[in-house]
Amino acid sequence: MGTYMFSEMEIDAIGEISNICLGSSASTLSMLVRQTVDISPPRVEIVEKSEYTKNVSSKKVFVKVNYVEGVKGCSILMLEEQDAKAIADLMMGSDGRGDFARMDLSDLHLSAVSEAMNQMMGAAATSMSVMLERKTDISTPDTKFMEDGEYLAYEFPDDDRFVKVGFKMKIGDIIDSPVIQLYPHDLGKAISDLFLIKKAKEKEKQ
Repeated sequence: MGTYMFSEMEIDAIGEISNICLGSSASTLSMLVRQTVDISPPRVEIVEKSEYTKNVSSKKVFVKVNYVEGVKGCSILMLEEQDAKAIADLMMGSDGRGDFARMDLSDLHLSAVSEAMNQMMGAAATSMSVMLERKTDISTPDTKFMEDGEYLAYEFPDDDRFVKVGFKMKIGDIIDSPVIQLYPHDLGKAISDLFLIKKAKEKEKQ
């Protein structure tokens, strides 16, 4: 676990990267669900796992992708159960309020959401490649439906601090919900370093 404290400049760098990457993800999701997708500017915070899990206790859909090239680490996207079901329903060609959206969350829902997130995060990785000037690629997503604290304890037993990127996602008039993306602390640091190095080089050339 890193003990490094992020500077305001580094947090702003992560916010700038996240804003561009989420914009690419939104465009991709819009094509998949055939609805307008709007994402608010992200808010970046550094959170302690123990403090974060004190304030959350509901089950969520967690989509984890590993970065297999360019940077080392993973990204976790957290969706509310009802939002995940609505996205899956839209992908099935319904209106996001149909029988499929009203069913209990099933493996079929998780498979559909996993495919959506695979394409969304793939688009985000492509944007990140451009912003970091380093080819970035991801693994196939791993999707689970678990309680917040249980998931983080299971997947990240040795990580105590995370970069939390919070934003609101609006899909047509069907979804208008907060969404959270988490990066392990060390990956957040690596991404901000690479981006700031790139910006410094660009400034030198001016």
